[in-house]
Amino acid sequence: MKLDEFEIRFDNPRGVFCTGDNVSGHVVVKLTKPMKMRSIQLYFEGRAKSHWEVKQGRSKTDYRATENYINHTVTLYGTGQNSVEHPSGFHSYPFSLHLNPSLPSSFEGRRGYVRYFCKATINRPWKFDEHTKRAFTVIHHLDLNTDPTAGMPVWGEQEETVEGCCCSSGKIQARMTLNKTGYVPGEPLNFTVDIINESDSEVTGLEVELRQIVKYTGYSDSIFSSGHPKFHVKIDNYPLFTGHFFVKRHSEGHLSRSVCIPALPPSRLDGCGIIDVSYMVYMQPQLRWSSLKIEKEIIVGTIPLQIPLSSPPSFSDIAMDLPISPTAPPLDAEPPPYQEPPPTYEESVFGRVEIRDENDDVHTDGHMSWAPSYPYYHWDPSTRHFQMIATTQGPAGDVGYPYPPATPGDTDLPSCPRYNQL
Repeated sequence: MKLDEFEIRFDNPRGVFCTGDNVSGHVVVKLTKPMKMRSIQLYFEGRAKSHWEVKQGRSKTDYRATENYINHTVTLYGTGQNSVEHPSGFHSYPFSLHLNPSLPSSFEGRRGYVRYFCKATINRPWKFDEHTKRAFTVIHHLDLNTDPTAGMPVWGEQEETVEGCCCSSGKIQARMTLNKTGYVPGEPLNFTVDIINESDSEVTGLEVELRQIVKYTGYSDSIFSSGHPKFHVKIDNYPLFTGHFFVKRHSEGHLSRSVCIPALPPSRLDGCGIIDVSYMVYMQPQLRWSSLKIEKEIIVGTIPLQIPLSSPPSFSDIAMDLPISPTAPPLDAEPPPYQEPPPTYEESVFGRVEIRDENDDVHTDGHMSWAPSYPYYHWDPSTRHFQMIATTQGPAGDVGYPYPPATPGDTDLPSCPRYNQL
């Protein structure tokens, strides 16, 4: 075959770009012999899509919605009209596309997505066209410093009367506290659970989960539809603590843990009108005849809260009657403000998806198994700051990063999430 190599290479090897930046790279073509073609074109697409169906007996109603963000084609070689002979050898065609600042972040869910990709096409006369496709991640930053609630601690309490098989068994009270509201992936979420068991039953375990709640908007394709939007909610769970937590009758139990937030898309999915993302920390003790639970919302951002430096003592704090001998000249300027190390990028904790769609045929190659990557910060428990992490080379040539080790007292982080079909 004349076409030995045909692929899209981004200047950022992981294919991660922020809104307001340029998606840049090269389309690489390697021919063993000259090839007749009309053009080489690169098509950019960005869109959101939601879709689900509802069955009632033998009937089925589809709900769907789409939003288009990018639809742009650039010609890299030829005119698209007349056939020309492309020379053999290795050729690299640069490209660049500016990303609108209002674009939503990439997202892949079970009932929809926000997806961006490039598709290069060799238009060949009287033969099948050749295609190669590659998705890229767009990050719409959510700066936690702009949310006044992000640094506030979270607290929840519930009490329930436990009913036995014949009569009342007593009360159980549960409290859950989180160190703050806003987090970034890689940052530890510190939680404390307190159980006051005044019942005749024993608490045998505890479940604490991070829940991603996705609300999809769609419209019916039925001729009887009112035209009003319908909503569909899907919940995926990431375990924070699941296991043995024993609280005897008429006693108390306490648990404190610190678990890193996994690689996740930011809350809200700003810029998208048909998909909304939120996060909850869910806690439920395992106790017979009890439905007690606590669920509190948190914010997952992409830029962490800045940790302020301790301010120096004011002059009024120094006793005026003590002799003061200056040991160094006064500084002319204040030290620069503390800045967090830049993040690395990790693939979404919910794994890869197939991005081949109805417009791709057997002549379309490229990276079809794909997952968006999100900013990931690495926490150093000894300094209580984020730390720089050296990069490593992954098997596919992309830059990969190690998962941060658990701090003392942490639970083991699972390699894959447990899904909830709610």
